[in-house]
Amino acid sequence: MGSIIPSSDTLCRRIAGLVARKEDEVVVELGAGTGVISRALLAAGVPAEKLVVVEIVRDMADHLRAALPGVNVICGDAFELARDLPKALHGKVGTAICGIPLVMLPLADQQRFVSAVESVAPGKGFLLYTYCITSPLPYRKLALSAKREVWTPMNFPPASVWRYQPAR
Repeated sequence: MGSIIPSSDTLCRRIAGLVARKEDEVVVELGAGTGVISRALLAAGVPAEKLVVVEIVRDMADHLRAALPGVNVICGDAFELARDLPKALHGKVGTAICGIPLVMLPLADQQRFVSAVESVAPGKGFLLYTYCITSPLPYRKLALSAKREVWTPMNFPPASVWRYQPAR
């Protein structure tokens, strides 16, 4: 978890507003924690059967299964998406949302994460919510483009949402 306090309703709604997916695509949330963003995605109209939540902590995954009926909750590793996400969903991810504090990881692990997302969502990139006002990732070194989509100073702590996509 990046914070001991759940994300604010405002941040959750703003993240949900950035989601794009075609009818046959899913939204994948990586590192869902207590599920506050998952609930905002559902409230914004993402059908439960089109939301896939990947949570590495078994107790949290069990909690999410109980709290989010109809949502596909996978107890798995966001760095191993090619292995842990069902093959039928590879290439069918409209938006990937990351709540993992990637800024704390070494560059090699950040690259592993980028590669993991690319393996299941080629060319799509991901949204990353973070407590950094500037890009938390060295996006050029990771061959990504970066755009801060949201700044929510009323979140505690204040948060940004960054969109990272493969550089073209």
